[in-house]
Amino acid sequence: MAGNIPGTKYSTADFLNKFGNIAQTSQYRAHIVFPPAVRRELASNSIDVNLLNEIGILCKATSLPGSSLATHEIANDFYGVTQKHAYRRQYDNTIDLTFFIDKDYQTLYTFEGWMEYIMPLMGQNVKGGNAYFTAQYPDSYRTEIYLHKFNKDHDGVDGFAENGRAVKYEYDNPGEIVYTFLGAFPQNISSAVVSYDPSSNLEFTVTFAYERYITDKTGVMMPSPAPETGGGREPLKSSAQDNPSSIYTKAKTAVEDLTRSEMAQKAPGQYWKNRRAWRKGGKSRMINQPTLTHGTGDQATSGNNTSKSTQQLKDARDGVGSNTSLSASVKSGK
Repeated sequence: MAGNIPGTKYSTADFLNKFGNIAQTSQYRAHIVFPPAVRRELASNSIDVNLLNEIGILCKATSLPGSSLATHEIANDFYGVTQKHAYRRQYDNTIDLTFFIDKDYQTLYTFEGWMEYIMPLMGQNVKGGNAYFTAQYPDSYRTEIYLHKFNKDHDGVDGFAENGRAVKYEYDNPGEIVYTFLGAFPQNISSAVVSYDPSSNLEFTVTFAYERYITDKTGVMMPSPAPETGGGREPLKSSAQDNPSSIYTKAKTAVEDLTRSEMAQKAPGQYWKNRRAWRKGGKSRMINQPTLTHGTGDQATSGNNTSKSTQQLKDARDGVGSNTSLSASVKSGK
């Protein structure tokens, strides 16, 4: 009887049954969906339709895509601690597919023709000195590429005898993963080397550009709707007083523009509040209060009273300038 594997709770038989089926590199299939306009162009150049449908069978090698998260560092939130926050998902943006070249070289011209459709040659003569290239609209030449990675389809493998009985390790349904590359088109065709050395299969590599990829298990989340407010969105501020579009600020601005008589009629509460400050002689309660008339006097601010009489008194005491409007007793501080 097989014992437990050190550090686990599984026996050898259980471990092989659960984790012994490792994915292999040689079970995969690539499939390309040619855009309708590209497909018509290739068919008009005598490319076999069956080749266009199953060209992925001639894909000798490719690679599973990779991705990463772009981050930025935050070093000042906590002393001695550097944090990383993600802000963008990044993809490889290219994938290489290596193809065998058939005896009629149609595989090679399939992708040559695709690139010629993307950037056609314009002019009266292909060898003319005045020929030039133009680009097609992207939606007409971009497509989807599928990469299906799967495992062997089998019912299990025979194992060793346990307690005199044959053991068979059963596996679940064969696993698989399907990558879908969005917005793909051939960006580069590699050179194919030919020589008089011993012959081998002729092959070339096509580099496809793509925007992003998804898998068959990729989910999507609906964005949360923004809360609706009457009359559209307003700027978000810490308090209503700081919000330039709030009712509080609009009312406060309207009150500040009133004269004394208008304030007594339209805003009696504010009028009596200011009246108490006026009777106090504009002391502490007048600090940062709205001016009462347009263009007359200076508003007193905390610690910085800029009224003319106060400034003259200060200048006289400090001996600044020639202030002749104050008596000598005031200048001497008596």
